[in-house]
Amino acid sequence: MIAKITRGANPGNIGAYLHGPGHANEHFYERNGGRYAGGVVVGGNVFVTGDADEKAWVKEMRAAMRTRPEITKPIWQASLRNTAGDRRLTDAEWAQAGQTFAESMGFAEHPWVMVRHADDHVHVVVCRVSDEGTVWHGRNDRRAAQSACTRLELEHGLQTAPRRREAGRGKRSVLAVRQQQEQQAQVVAARRAEWEQIRKFVELDNPAPRKQSPAPQQQQWVAPPHSVEQVQHLRRPGPGRGDRGRGL
Repeated sequence: MIAKITRGANPGNIGAYLHGPGHANEHFYERNGGRYAGGVVVGGNVFVTGDADEKAWVKEMRAAMRTRPEITKPIWQASLRNTAGDRRLTDAEWAQAGQTFAESMGFAEHPWVMVRHADDHVHVVVCRVSDEGTVWHGRNDRRAAQSACTRLELEHGLQTAPRRREAGRGKRSVLAVRQQQEQQAQVVAARRAEWEQIRKFVELDNPAPRKQSPAPQQQQWVAPPHSVEQVQHLRRPGPGRGDRGRGL
């Protein structure tokens, strides 16, 4: 069994699609020996068994959504498809599988419904907001859905569908990631050391020219300034200077 998950904001849109003919008339169901276009309700907790339209369960989900209008994309949808070699499950078996799936995922107390298409697959639509306003966040929903599908395969005797991990795209172990990070760190350190050595060799081969300091300039001696009184005193002859000059 394979699960594919989507999220949306309007239950009416997904309801119209599930109960409509589909993009290429691929949606149909069988009832009382007849074949009809669209989908039929076979399970859930907000439904009337055998409903061929979405009016009833969409109304219930919209009422729950109004308790928490701030929640974005409150509608969660998962298609559950059996492999080509699986036997055909009855409506009652699908309903039981849906209840087990809801309990495994953790949304059994929230409004949900199961719509069947053809022989091999169904759609589970969930309102992530309950009637009391509690929110189912659906964290790690894809991994949880894979585990739930494995449980359904065992309980209903279905073939084991290939999982993403088996296809070679599984998550690596913490040890493997840590070893790769250590190897990358060693490579980066070796490259840095190599470039540091190259830089040193380049500097040795091409030494930078030394900067010559400018020669000191000779400073001329400048006499200190004198005041007017000092200049007049220097010019004034002292006592006896005039007589000596005259030879008197």
